[in-house]
Amino acid sequence: MKYKRYISIFSLLFLGLLLHAQNDETVTFQMKLSKEVLGINERLRVDFTMNRDGDNFVPPSFEGFRVVMGPSQSISSSWVNGVRSFSKTYSYTLAPTARGKFTINQATIVIKGETYKSLPKEVEVTAAVDRPDGEKTADDVADESLHLVAEISKTSPYLNEAVTVVYKLYASTSIDVTNFRALDNPKYNNFWSQDIPVTKYDVQNTTYDGKPYNSVILKRVVLYPQKTGKLAIEPLSLDVSVQVPTNKRDFFGGRIFAQTSKTVSAGNRTINVKALPTQGKPADFSGAVGDFKFSVTSSKTHLNASESLQAKVSISGKGNLKLFEIPSLNLPSSLEVYEPEFNESVRTNLSGMEGSVSDSYTVVPTYRGKYPIPSISFSFFNPKTETYQTLNSEEILINVLEGPTSAPSNTANSNPSNKQMVVATGNQFVFNKLKPNLTAIGQQHFFGSRSFYLWWLLPLI
Repeated sequence: MKYKRYISIFSLLFLGLLLHAQNDETVTFQMKLSKEVLGINERLRVDFTMNRDGDNFVPPSFEGFRVVMGPSQSISSSWVNGVRSFSKTYSYTLAPTARGKFTINQATIVIKGETYKSLPKEVEVTAAVDRPDGEKTADDVADESLHLVAEISKTSPYLNEAVTVVYKLYASTSIDVTNFRALDNPKYNNFWSQDIPVTKYDVQNTTYDGKPYNSVILKRVVLYPQKTGKLAIEPLSLDVSVQVPTNKRDFFGGRIFAQTSKTVSAGNRTINVKALPTQGKPADFSGAVGDFKFSVTSSKTHLNASESLQAKVSISGKGNLKLFEIPSLNLPSSLEVYEPEFNESVRTNLSGMEGSVSDSYTVVPTYRGKYPIPSISFSFFNPKTETYQTLNSEEILINVLEGPTSAPSNTANSNPSNKQMVVATGNQFVFNKLKPNLTAIGQQHFFGSRSFYLWWLLPLI
């Protein structure tokens, strides 16, 4: 029994010494590079490894490189012969942005209240290198298998003619797209723009450069150029996360996929906007481009004085409905006309704006009689026929049945505006009198009068 007790005490002392030695192990924090010389078309893996758990990790700026993936974090912990080993790693995948020699500066980490720094290392980026297909990395496969394309409906539109831009992402059937986010949205300077929301991402089977691909529409926008000449359409840039197959297999023989990300851009596109022709341009043209119908209607043609009617000027069809002015009505001055109420029912689809716009006038006649609403015209440019067209409304006669008649006037002094004449009588308008010379009709004072003395003597009586 005594020997067993000594053995137990010895075992505890040995375990304590091992733990003490482990606690006194030197803290290490170092940076490891996958290679020190690489081509501009290759990727660099940078690992920051520590043997103690730490917080507040701050990576370097990676000047001369673009972060393709990271930081990814991995932790390993094991016990071997009673000794615990621990390792924590922050990993980055970098893509060089230029050739030359670059320094990856220090990273910092806080371990048990103390700040540790990694040593800086130098990396040389050379010209692009050729590698056999078997040596392609996941990033190389993603570069070759992912493309963002901007499809433009017209490259030479007229001024204010609709142009549709559809952004499609093409992905090879060998990779899987797991997520994407927009990095930079175009601003569409010198365009009137309207986004058409994509409510569902439908994947279509198609081809790209003769190879089988999957495609999906990510963004749709309708543009109306507001300036002639060459106009640039800014690119759309996306950060896309993909899963790329590798040459490795799992326990069951299935292919292992590697997760990576890639920045894709649709590239700059330029369209040449043509000016509208000057030959045959109507004098009343206000910038309407499309195919339209034009009408002027009245809610009533027979009414009494002081009643109201609605006169409506309406334009409908396809074109830049929100970008031109509606012609104004020219009504007789004897009709009281209020400011028009603008109404708009326009929807935007891939072919552009479609619907109607109108101005509704409230008209109140003052006198009995017949009043015409004259014909007015509306002109537009049709890009399909490349000609100007002018539409005229029909004249509408308003018959006011009951009400006062306007004041008669002789032929020599006729009033073409049908306004009621004001007849002066000679003394209708006079100045205000400053000295009216008014006299009092009667004046009586109570104090000292007979009534005053009677009321004063009444208590004595």
